[in-house]
Amino acid sequence: MPKKKKLVRKDQPIEDLPETADAKRRRRKNNTFIIASLILAVIIGVSAFGWYLAYKRPLLTNVAVVNGKKISVDYILRRCLMSIYDASTNTTTGTADPLGVIQNIIQEQIVEQDAAKPPYNITVTDADIDQALRNEANSSSSDSTTTTPTTTTPTMTDAEFNEWYRQLMNNSQLSDAELRELVKVDIMEQRLNTYLTNNMPTTADQVHLWDIVVSDQTTATDIKQRIDNGEDFSTIAKELSIDSNTSAQGGDMGWVPTKTLDSSLEYTANKADIGIVSNPVQLSTAMQDSSSSSGNTDPFYLLMVTEKSTAMEVNDPDYISILQGRLLQDWLDTEMASKDNVIELHGRGIKGGYDSTTNAWILYQIERLKRSRGIVDTTTTTTTDPLTGQ
Repeated sequence: MPKKKKLVRKDQPIEDLPETADAKRRRRKNNTFIIASLILAVIIGVSAFGWYLAYKRPLLTNVAVVNGKKISVDYILRRCLMSIYDASTNTTTGTADPLGVIQNIIQEQIVEQDAAKPPYNITVTDADIDQALRNEANSSSSDSTTTTPTTTTPTMTDAEFNEWYRQLMNNSQLSDAELRELVKVDIMEQRLNTYLTNNMPTTADQVHLWDIVVSDQTTATDIKQRIDNGEDFSTIAKELSIDSNTSAQGGDMGWVPTKTLDSSLEYTANKADIGIVSNPVQLSTAMQDSSSSSGNTDPFYLLMVTEKSTAMEVNDPDYISILQGRLLQDWLDTEMASKDNVIELHGRGIKGGYDSTTNAWILYQIERLKRSRGIVDTTTTTTTDPLTGQ
């Protein structure tokens, strides 16, 4: 007698039914896929986190802090690249100077923060920034870089200006807020300089200065020895000095405001004893670079001060112009040295702080940024991370 088929009751739950072989295979396959997906997700997550720790997070760290205002590595990199990038050829010109860029940004922050305070009370409105950008756009065809917010009639249509601004943001890799802040600081600097010029004292520290200028240190040392032994300064100046402005007068420069001198000469003149000839001194590094670039050698100076005054009227237009040109930098130097301004520099070297290792690491990151943007590199590249050696 044939066996009866086992019937399933209609009220029997589906989960109580026996699992077929096909269902078991599908379940094992699904489980395997889920496990593999989880493993892959973990691998991707770990890799992404490792990439973030190795590459992204360091760029978000701060290189400098100015009165609480943080300046990130990422911003420094973009400003460094901006300083050497030629958008017309998609190449870089020269090598970036990270520390110089950092110092410029610190000074910008000092201007933005301190010039807004009394007695300056300098403010810049959004309308000022908009007008300055319009002026820059209108003058860009003539390579003008002024951003003075004067009222002018726009020559660009709104569409043309928007395209110009889009390209400016793309070339600089700065955000809208960062770009507008740069323009704001530029306007504040101009207004601050005007304020300082209008309020510049009419008197200054001055010295009655004499000089002998020769082309090499050996000659300068010999001349100093001759004067120390009793020979006349003016006689030797007429005979040997290569300063065409003073040699005929025996080296007499007349009364000179010390702040109109090169920094090396200024320091020497301020420290000089009356009637004593200085040791040989060269111009500051910046002046030497300028001299060398024009094909001249770097001369040596012997200075002698015969009189000093701490508050003498300045009447020479040339000296007045030089003093006006120094006002903003002198103001910045004073503000940066003030205990009211807290400036911190951070680095990634072993000792912390900004050091040569940090500088090399930033240069390496600039090269990575160039490659990521497809910029043609015409300079020597840094291809190894100085922190990891890879």
